[in-house]
Amino acid sequence: MKSNSVLFTKEKSIIKYNGSNDSIDWKVDFDKHISGISRVDDYVFVTKRNNWGVSNSTSLIDFKSGKKLWDLKEIFHSIHIIKDVLIFKNSTNKFTAIDINSGIEKFSLKSPFRWSTPKTFLLNGKFYIFSYKTVYLLNIDNGKLTESKLPDRLNAKDLKVGFVLDEFQININNIPSSDSGHMIMGDAGGADIGGGDAGGGDAGGGGGDGG
Repeated sequence: MKSNSVLFTKEKSIIKYNGSNDSIDWKVDFDKHISGISRVDDYVFVTKRNNWGVSNSTSLIDFKSGKKLWDLKEIFHSIHIIKDVLIFKNSTNKFTAIDINSGIEKFSLKSPFRWSTPKTFLLNGKFYIFSYKTVYLLNIDNGKLTESKLPDRLNAKDLKVGFVLDEFQININNIPSSDSGHMIMGDAGGADIGGGDAGGGDAGGGGGDGG
């Protein structure tokens, strides 16, 4: 993931500067002002805001080439990338999966917890959605939920889990930032912490306990 590059924005553009040869590798222009950027491996998430200053859409750019892969009227929370599938919680608290290369939705489902905000994590290829009472496994191919349990040493009720960084988030450069707030890439106990930087940077960053 490391590179000798810097990503920075200027109003409606994002630019990749190459420090190895003092050159601009690419520049991508948008029709809206940029409110935040984050990088996860070879993907750059660009969040834009509308005329009222509200972030309401996201574009995905290939970090190496600068190619825009798609643009969606979505803000992404609790992001996980599993092979070619991007799983996230959207602004209406639905767990949604899209093909990361095309942006085409695979499925979208309501939270199985009506009165609480569940936690999520990826472990050994399994995607868990859980509260301290109930645990589900999410099938990333079809969006089906099945009741399950956490590993023995991860008893959710006894642990009273607060913050979570799972195997996906630990493997990326996680830099929570107080000034972006445009993307949630970790489990923050229901709070909103941003990943990346609203002004620039080339690193990506990562809700609550319920019944």
